[in-house]
Amino acid sequence: MNKKLDKSTISFFKSVWKRRIMAEKGISEKEAEKIVKKNIEAAERMLYGHAMIAFNKQDGTFCMEQGTLIGYEKFFHRKFILTAKQESIIYWSEEQQAWRRFMIGNLLDWKPIV
Repeated sequence: MNKKLDKSTISFFKSVWKRRIMAEKGISEKEAEKIVKKNIEAAERMLYGHAMIAFNKQDGTFCMEQGTLIGYEKFFHRKFILTAKQESIIYWSEEQQAWRRFMIGNLLDWKPIV
């Protein structure tokens, strides 16, 4: 995956993920679109840097961690590629020193770490 996704790919992801999030969470299209946008931006950032990500775990508990995708290719021996079928985003947790994942629909917010 390039550092930035092309516009047609982003449009396709938005469409698929937005419908899924709306169905799972019972939220508006506008709110689902915001969540999708945050996921794409966070993944793009983590490809070359670190981000503080805030999300709800599947059990409903809140989690905020520093994550990155630097090292993904070396560890998994393949490039990180977002797909429309994807339900979660994997990341390296600096706090836990392990690969973790969060559900796309559970991302609350993210901020770049400079």
